[in-house]
Amino acid sequence: MSIVIFGAGGLGREVLATLQLTGHNVIAFVVEPGYAAQPIRGVPVFDNIEPWLAREDVSFVIAVGDCKARARIASKLHTRHFPTLMHPAVAKGHHVEIGKGAIFLGPASMTTDVQIGEHALINPGCVISHDCKIGAFVNLGPGVSLAGGVTVEEGADLGVGAVVAPRCTIGAGAIVGAGAVVIRDVDPGATVVGVPARPIVRRAASAAAS
Repeated sequence: MSIVIFGAGGLGREVLATLQLTGHNVIAFVVEPGYAAQPIRGVPVFDNIEPWLAREDVSFVIAVGDCKARARIASKLHTRHFPTLMHPAVAKGHHVEIGKGAIFLGPASMTTDVQIGEHALINPGCVISHDCKIGAFVNLGPGVSLAGGVTVEEGADLGVGAVVAPRCTIGAGAIVGAGAVVIRDVDPGATVVGVPARPIVRRAASAAAS
């Protein structure tokens, strides 16, 4: 089956390289209306997805880094086939469950009894230890390390080099800053930074203006 990549930025080029390494036939990039561009490494870029939706022989890979945008695009394409994309250098242990549309870029490792949700993005250098649960549309930035029993809920975004201690839960939609070390649960929607990671405290608008 031929593949169309939704998104033509840096992540799109990484996805293209991985697809080509794994022998897939990439026939086009698709971007938002009005953002058509010159071909990328010989692959044409279109800003109209409709012709591809009419083809039964096409599957999609969503190469968009923003968690919410990826979810929005997936909801529009929910009836389509989404292959799992895994770089040849990924080390995958036993009893690993991976949802449709998940993307693994470059060297990464998963040990055992790991669950990866739909359309999760796992960047190079990630280490996912035993009994971890990664929700749908999660981003794990390059070099993220998850100790055993970590849960990362839907749409959470972990920055480059973040570390999460055993059995911690990162709530849905939370953001963990680059290089942060998480040693306790992170609330849904919270943003945490630092070593150890702590929530960012934002002053009220009125206080900031005074």
